[in-house]
Amino acid sequence: MRLSQIEKLIAKFREKPTRNDITYDEVRRIARYYGCDIKSGGKHPIIVVSKSTGRIIPIPGHGKYVKEAYITQLKELFDEIGAAN
Repeated sequence: MRLSQIEKLIAKFREKPTRNDITYDEVRRIARYYGCDIKSGGKHPIIVVSKSTGRIIPIPGHGKYVKEAYITQLKELFDEIGAAN
């Protein structure tokens, strides 16, 4: 993924009000950009694990898009990671 593509994706992710059309694949790409591990298991198609903070955010499956509550949690996590760097 070229840097301009990831920048556009992060801008979409950070829009206010929080978007409700962020896909699981987009969350995976953004999380990898921030240095997180992506795991999956059971009813959680994505489990985001931050290497730097140790936080774990399980994201359950609800159709095609990630729910707003999980987007908010991920924004907080990515802000923590950004502040630590």
